[in-house]
Amino acid sequence: MSISQGHALSAIAFQFAAALQSYQQKTEAVLQHPADLDLYLRVSSRMDEMRLYASSLPYVAVPWVEVLIRHFELTHALWRMQQQTADAGSLAEIHKQHQTAVESLQRRLVHSMQSH
Repeated sequence: MSISQGHALSAIAFQFAAALQSYQQKTEAVLQHPADLDLYLRVSSRMDEMRLYASSLPYVAVPWVEVLIRHFELTHALWRMQQQTADAGSLAEIHKQHQTAVESLQRRLVHSMQSH
């Protein structure tokens, strides 16, 4: 890999990490206000942005897929809570798993920025 290619990948990883942090903050806001459609749309927008970054960084594929899965599970659990077909305990466990997946992806991104 050329030096300029390495710098470009580091820049993408940095942008991805920033988008991931914003996503995490917006996700926490959605958990506090699950009926706020605007917040949900902002979270979805971040997911779309991160999907573009992930496509350029194959070494984050596994933790990225984990975040995708956990994001779906979390949004589904929120929907179920609104429909009153889920309890707060299951949402808390899913939220914990989601946080773990996001932290794993964040570590991979930081590691990749340090190694380029």
